[in-house]
Amino acid sequence: MCKGLKTKTMHEKSIQTLEYPKILEKVAREASFSVSKDLVLALKPTSDIDEARKRLAYTSEASALIDLNSDISVQGAHEIRPLLTRAARDGVLIPTDLVQVLSTTRSAIHVARALEKLNSDTFPLLYVLGADIPQRPQIARRIEETVNEDGEILDTASPTLRKVRFDIQSANQRLQERLRTLVREFGPALQEAIITTRNDRFVVPVRSDARGQVRGIVHDQSSSGATLFVEPIVIVEMNNRLRELQVEERQEIERILRVLSAEIGKEAESLTVAVELLAEFDFHLAKARYGRMTRSSVPRLNEQGIINLRNARHPLLTGKVVPTNFHIGRDFSMVIITGPNTGGKTVALKTVGLLTLMAQAGLHILADYDSEISIFQNVFADIGDEQSIEQNLSTFSSHLSRIIEILKTIEEGRKRNRPDLRGKLGEEIVQRQTRPTNVLVLFDELGAGTDPSEGSALARGILTFLLDRHVTTVATTHYTELKAFAHEQKDVVNASVEFDVETLSPTYKLSIGLPGRSNALAIAQRLGLDQRIIRGARRFLGSAGVRMENLLEDLQSERKVAEDERFNANMERVEAEYQRKQLETERHDLEQERIRILNEARAQARRELDTVLIELAKVRTEVQRGHVSREQLSNVRQRARDLEEKVVPVPEPRRKHVVEPSDKLDGPLQIGDTVRVLSFGQNADLVGLSADRSEAEVQMGALRLRVNVDNIERISKRKASSDEKQYVRAQITTDIEERPPVDLQLDIRGWRVEDALEELDTYLNDAVLHGMGSVRIVHGKGTGALRQAVRETLTRHPLAKSFVTAPPQEGGDGATIVKLLA
Repeated sequence: MCKGLKTKTMHEKSIQTLEYPKILEKVAREASFSVSKDLVLALKPTSDIDEARKRLAYTSEASALIDLNSDISVQGAHEIRPLLTRAARDGVLIPTDLVQVLSTTRSAIHVARALEKLNSDTFPLLYVLGADIPQRPQIARRIEETVNEDGEILDTASPTLRKVRFDIQSANQRLQERLRTLVREFGPALQEAIITTRNDRFVVPVRSDARGQVRGIVHDQSSSGATLFVEPIVIVEMNNRLRELQVEERQEIERILRVLSAEIGKEAESLTVAVELLAEFDFHLAKARYGRMTRSSVPRLNEQGIINLRNARHPLLTGKVVPTNFHIGRDFSMVIITGPNTGGKTVALKTVGLLTLMAQAGLHILADYDSEISIFQNVFADIGDEQSIEQNLSTFSSHLSRIIEILKTIEEGRKRNRPDLRGKLGEEIVQRQTRPTNVLVLFDELGAGTDPSEGSALARGILTFLLDRHVTTVATTHYTELKAFAHEQKDVVNASVEFDVETLSPTYKLSIGLPGRSNALAIAQRLGLDQRIIRGARRFLGSAGVRMENLLEDLQSERKVAEDERFNANMERVEAEYQRKQLETERHDLEQERIRILNEARAQARRELDTVLIELAKVRTEVQRGHVSREQLSNVRQRARDLEEKVVPVPEPRRKHVVEPSDKLDGPLQIGDTVRVLSFGQNADLVGLSADRSEAEVQMGALRLRVNVDNIERISKRKASSDEKQYVRAQITTDIEERPPVDLQLDIRGWRVEDALEELDTYLNDAVLHGMGSVRIVHGKGTGALRQAVRETLTRHPLAKSFVTAPPQEGGDGATIVKLLA
């Protein structure tokens, strides 16, 4: 048995009753070889919560490993432990045995190396298991040199064997050649012109009437006596030599097998461990494969008797299965399930018991992921009709015998687990001990099979016995008295499986908190039984029974109304949430559209402002040349300021900053100061002053301008840094910086003059905005028309300070170097 599978023995009869062995059989089908199958079939639930959690963790890791590597397996491992025992006792393994040892050794190496590659944080248990698997590659190599996959001894097994087999081949070849010659010589004396063997010696078939024509040794004759199989005397020595070599071969093979078996015997202990760990690994894979096949999940475990199953299904049921929601252990420790026959009570009972056993065995359960299972010291179940013919017991007696056994086992367990207080506090204190008994008891149709009044009284007594000992109990019943018992007793709750009277069929839905109705009268009425009979039956039912039925009917009606109201409230909540999300989405879309429209408008304004600034630079140049009036320049500046007000970032508009008196610095202007150009409303760096200090040269973004000193004022660098984020010019500068860089040259060779001059104007504007000092215009030589047009344009272009023909190494007359306005 692999490590960690020892556990206390649970009630075997209950395990059989809950069909736990059938689950193991299904899991065993997922195992790859006999040893791991045996481990599965021997798997028992554990009462140790740490062990149960470890088992579940192994299963979960194996399932995750299958996700990671779906082909992972033990790859041909065999049960070779008997072979290893024989080898360890100086026994000799035959070639087919060696093939099994080789296959298993290879599997151990493969699995160990695969598990060594796992992340030890994600697969801590499997990683350690892989590290523990012994790897014996030298044994694998020795066997590979000795036998092939079909169990045949290879020539590479030893040099001696290789030589002997070569000699056998040569001797056999010589013998065959000699026999073929003899066949031709003996021709008419032979029954057939063939060579055959008898007693491992080569012979020829001689006709019995021609025996004297062939000298030799007779080894056999045909059944009719007409043919004698004769070894010609001339080949006796050759046959003898071949036989000697064959004996040598056999002896060498025996020696090889004996030596190799001894080597395997020395590693028998480690190889045995490898087999057991391979089986354990395959055992975990089988559990994981079964869980994945059934779409099961890992439950949470506790020791407080809490079971909370969400959408649980019985794993042995097929077809459309109605899931069960069941809980016990928090507010109550006993559930009494009532309802009609074939309504699903027994299935619910078995589902709770079987899933509990599976979880304690380390198997994933067929329930939602957040389900919870308690670890119990034992699980007892009395389910189904059972008569004992051998003991001449009725169904009632058979059930009662098993219940007595269960109650006796529970009481003996309590006595073993509680401290001995008799000598100190007396018998009375011992009797009053109410420490919970950590077992799960499942009773189906408790008290059935006898007189209803006595059966219900007996059932109530049994349940009271268990309730006093705080035993987690689930029972099914038809008795109305037990419904009242569950309603009156603390720590007990009613439950029911629902029945649709309209369709006369069970819904198989379990409802905890509400007792079930027998529905016998309702079904009879639905089927058309005479109303007078039904009224008479109600009188015979008695006042208590009628009140109980009416109470149950009222409770079910109220519960239905409450469920409908809860459903409607939930639907209203969902609808309100949907409307809220729709409103938020629409509001968000409107805001996005508003921002998009504003951004488009502001982008257009930025483009216009760029154009105005370029125009302003041109005008400034014209002013310097005396071609433009100050009034025209002022108009262009005003247009730029108007556009600035439109270029505001989204979502919160920024107001045009007005410098407060505290922002302004007193004192004479100094080169390097940060100044504000009042006509532009922009910050700039002071880079130069005229000799008479009447004019200043400032760097404003990508533009360098000459302005009157009355048009600027000093401001603090702190305020300038703050203003930098708020002013339109900074935005424009950023836009320029984010544009693709301008090439150092413009190549317009082959262009039409009109297109070339238009592209030249755009290129020069972009170059100036990027602060470039000079550029190169490549127009080519050709007829000279394009060159002349370019240079005429440069002569009057406001951004071209000067131009010259490019040096010979840079294109000569085919290019023009333009110095731009700084």
